[in-house]
Amino acid sequence: MRDDMTENVRLAVRPGQANGQGWQNTQGSNGQPYSFKYQGGHNNNGGLKTNLGAGPATINLDLDSDNRYTLSNVVFRDDGLRQLTWQKLTATNGTITFANTQQQTSYYTTNVIDAEGDVIVPCDPMISNDPRF
Repeated sequence: MRDDMTENVRLAVRPGQANGQGWQNTQGSNGQPYSFKYQGGHNNNGGLKTNLGAGPATINLDLDSDNRYTLSNVVFRDDGLRQLTWQKLTATNGTITFANTQQQTSYYTTNVIDAEGDVIVPCDPMISNDPRF
């Protein structure tokens, strides 16, 4: 594992269920099925893993979009120590920064907007760090 950490991650979203090859199923705010797939990041699934205290770690997130989908926001779960921040840069790009000063395992959900029906589609991988030994 590297100490300085920047991961480049692409997120693809499509309507309907998809199985295999890294695609995960989710449900849009309209109750309809969607699928998402992260490429890049820890284990090639959008995650981030680094060593505690190694300095800030960053995920550069790009939405693989045909203009039907745009980024709404990113929300964090299990981030009681407020180690994670989100900065939206464009409609299809943003940055997640992990301060990496406290040990934690957290999750982020990328909320994507489907312009066909103004639907929110949640897509969620994991962020963690290991203690230094």
